[in-house]
Amino acid sequence: MYWTADLCFNAEVAIFFDAFGAIFSFLYPFWPLLLLLGIRRLVKNDRPFGKRVQRGLGEVFLGWLLWAGFWGFVLWRGRQPILILPKAVNDPAFLMMGAITGGISMLWLFGRWRQKRNMLKRVRQLEDLKALAPADFEALVARVFKANGHDVALVGGSSDHGVDIVVTNNQGEKWIVQCKRYNGSVGEPVVRDLYGTLLHEEAQGAYLMTTGTFTQQARDWVVGKPIILYDGDALVKLIQGLSS
Repeated sequence: MYWTADLCFNAEVAIFFDAFGAIFSFLYPFWPLLLLLGIRRLVKNDRPFGKRVQRGLGEVFLGWLLWAGFWGFVLWRGRQPILILPKAVNDPAFLMMGAITGGISMLWLFGRWRQKRNMLKRVRQLEDLKALAPADFEALVARVFKANGHDVALVGGSSDHGVDIVVTNNQGEKWIVQCKRYNGSVGEPVVRDLYGTLLHEEAQGAYLMTTGTFTQQARDWVVGKPIILYDGDALVKLIQGLSS
């Protein structure tokens, strides 16, 4: 009886795999449509052109990995995928797409990793902070919290409600971080808004990090509240202490 049940189960698995093999065999020849992912990213004017190219190549490569999985599954099931292009053209072109988009994406990711790794070491004075783009300044502040052993999530974007980074400390407390790459002073209205965001997010505390300074009114207003202020000079000292 068990032997018969095993045969039935194996037959059902084989039918299941054959069905997926047939589906993947049908989907595989449409891999050139993956280029539309990159084109869609390029025409979406939501960031600088270079960033759009990088994001587009990355999306094409992720799609290529999915299609490579289709191809491998079809071959594993002993099928030959349906082809629109001649096999002598299709296979090299498909592999070339993966090699180009994957190679460029890996080089870009490695460069970003090295840049973030060395970011703290490059900050020697306040002008180094002010020279950073807003997104890079947020990434640098996130590195500061990571270096202190906290769990960090970069939020950013236009819908962040004033929260750039969410930090979870060793006690499991949630702290929100707002980054202000200012040349001037941060006033009381900004810290008031941050306090409202803190309550809305149900966080235990908040950090306000700026490359500028704080007005005396702002410093006075946060007294007794779970808000910690770091002006540009204090932030530079903090970074130097971590990178020394």
